[in-house]
Amino acid sequence: MRRARKITGQQYGRGSIAVEAAIVLPILVLFFGLPSILLAFYFRQYTAVQKATHDAAIYLATAPRLEMTTTGPDGNFAALTVAKKIVEKELAGIVPDGVSVTPYVSCMYRVGNTTQMNACTSQIFKVETNTLFRLDVAINVPYINPLTGREVDAWYMSVVAPVRYLGK
Repeated sequence: MRRARKITGQQYGRGSIAVEAAIVLPILVLFFGLPSILLAFYFRQYTAVQKATHDAAIYLATAPRLEMTTTGPDGNFAALTVAKKIVEKELAGIVPDGVSVTPYVSCMYRVGNTTQMNACTSQIFKVETNTLFRLDVAINVPYINPLTGREVDAWYMSVVAPVRYLGK
């Protein structure tokens, strides 16, 4: 049985869609796949930094006043030393060893009828008239590209976690 002949000019059109797909598909993967993988790595690191900041802030919010007034071995108040260890432990596999992940803690406290916000030190807590009511814990970490191992300056992660002070 003979097949009916196609209209002239269409007999060589078989497989042209497969050839076009073979040419276009790698280009689409290159332009859409690679940036989405890099963004996934960025959001993974950002989420880890955010969680570490949150956990350090929760610890500082519930730390007793004794830990806030006692100076730790690094010169900061003892609760901040523990909060730094929390951050370092949670970011151990995410951020390389040479990158600083020291949290910056600012305190909002009431002195009489005025409200002041300064960097937290043990000296602020030693004054009995200062009533601490809010802590802001901030961490600034550069994004480390996992494919190259270098810092990407344009993508800097800065996370702030404000919490009410609940310690006694």
